[in-house]
Amino acid sequence: MRNVQVVGTVGLVNTSIGLRERKKDATRRALAETALALATARGYEAFTIADLADAVGVSRRTFSNYFADRAECLAAVTEGWLDDVLDAIRDAPESASLSEALRAGLLQVARGVDDRWAVLMPIMERHPDVQARVLALDSALTESVAEAVAERTGLPVGDIRVMLLAAFGVTAGRTCIAHWLANDKLGGTAALSALLESGFSIIDLAGLGPPDDGGHRLT
Repeated sequence: MRNVQVVGTVGLVNTSIGLRERKKDATRRALAETALALATARGYEAFTIADLADAVGVSRRTFSNYFADRAECLAAVTEGWLDDVLDAIRDAPESASLSEALRAGLLQVARGVDDRWAVLMPIMERHPDVQARVLALDSALTESVAEAVAERTGLPVGDIRVMLLAAFGVTAGRTCIAHWLANDKLGGTAALSALLESGFSIIDLAGLGPPDDGGHRLT
């Protein structure tokens, strides 16, 4: 009976931890998305951390638990589109190639980019603090993409090909989006999708298959 009680307690604790983590993630994302909405409605300079906290319904102290300043909070909105990419890679059917999984993730970005990046990119250009915060996320974003690709291919995260593809994916995504926005979103999201696919066409994703026994794995 004691064993049953212990197992049940552990299950309840794990469930409780899971709920807390999901709530923390939801609060973080709500703060970032609301910061973007306020920047869109008022301009980046015209809202305060207090305004943001009030809009989300949290205290100033709670805000500080997640972010150091407005710039970091606004930059975190980019985590949302990365989540979409990672989910698409992880949720793709086993029969789908890595190329197809990546394309599905990039197309998911294309569908949501109009609202987020169209606002964020001009702010980054005018405010170095926001640009610095966005760029500071690159390392963490690249690691997350590398983990998803490694899981998909069966290769170790430290494989140089996985690391390079992840770095390329983050850079290519942002470069294509910036190019699209600089051209006034000509052609709509269909044109952005074409840019993303064209960008990834320059690399040989077939080269990410597990290395043979001859030993070509670089870590």
